[in-house]
Amino acid sequence: MDTKRFRTRTEFIERNNGRVPHVWELALDIGYSSVKIFSPNSVASFPSYAKKVPEDFQFAGASPKSTILYRDDKGQTWLVGEVAQDMIKSDDTSDTEGALYGRDRYQDEMFLVIARTGMGLGLMKNRFGEISATDRVFLQTGLPERYFRGDKDDLTECLTGIHTFELKTGNREWKKFTINLTKNDIRVMEQPKGTLFSICVNNDGSNKQGFEKYLGGSVIIFDAGFGTLDTFGVFNGSVENGETYDNLGMKRVLQETSKMIRDSFGVEVSVPAMQKHLETGTVRYINKRKLESKDYEFGDLLDKASLKVCDEAINKIASSMNVGEYEYFVVTGGTGEAWYQRICERLKGLPTLTVVPGNQNDALPFIYSNVRGYYLYRYNKLRQGKQ
Repeated sequence: MDTKRFRTRTEFIERNNGRVPHVWELALDIGYSSVKIFSPNSVASFPSYAKKVPEDFQFAGASPKSTILYRDDKGQTWLVGEVAQDMIKSDDTSDTEGALYGRDRYQDEMFLVIARTGMGLGLMKNRFGEISATDRVFLQTGLPERYFRGDKDDLTECLTGIHTFELKTGNREWKKFTINLTKNDIRVMEQPKGTLFSICVNNDGSNKQGFEKYLGGSVIIFDAGFGTLDTFGVFNGSVENGETYDNLGMKRVLQETSKMIRDSFGVEVSVPAMQKHLETGTVRYINKRKLESKDYEFGDLLDKASLKVCDEAINKIASSMNVGEYEYFVVTGGTGEAWYQRICERLKGLPTLTVVPGNQNDALPFIYSNVRGYYLYRYNKLRQGKQ
């Protein structure tokens, strides 16, 4: 199988997403695997990982296109995203899963680095416009369903204040940013609601024809990401309580794969280090005594782990929500995209249930469905003169 499709993507897309005069809206989905960004002139994503490097850090050759360097107002430099991930050694335990993927990550300095990097990418000038000195920056973000009430204030507090930093992407020059966000400039919503809104609106913010069948019908949002699986229901137009499962996302898939790699090949690969191996689909066993090495393909193990966790997730939702009584099953999230065909196969015996891709109103991958919904929801509110 192609293991590359499981790797967290790095993308910088220039496009017109619409804007309200005198406001520069930023929508951020700060996930455990990747940060997704929507702004008036761009869409972007990068892996949620950063590594401190010396101030004079440089590559031996040309910088990879996916390179992102961040520098704070004290001169500390970080390498952010894909290239930083590639620097993790297979057996490196300096970045624990708890620190990277734990719920209480808002006080970790890496979280602020990746959040600011997302903001900066959303403020970059391109052919579709640039922010002016008088524009107000307004930030819309979201949280997993179960974490919303408990973490909303912590997340808002983390993002509030004056953010002064610099970014360098690829071989471009450093760009300085100063972003002042008050609590009134920040809004947080439940993550799956982003996709619910996204399937109801077109790219210009107008309602999609037939959107009432989702808001007034019976819908399950199945948001499978890296750290969590989030569900959200609307039954006969009435909003139901959502749920968050922290052991049914891509992290769990990679944990299962890591165990099988260890048992099959004797190679230890931590989950944070797994990303670079997804690029090649191989792991390397090194016999230090004999000074010999051998590469092993692990695609079949990844496929086995993915199917196992996917089936477990479907069974969990089927037993807890009685899916046969719903009309639509909306699949979103990067893991949801990887599982989409399996989900369609498992649910084909329910003829009254239609499986809907979360990106149905846009050509973008599933990972952007929530952040697209964040952006267009707040865009419509701002356009109506509301915050």
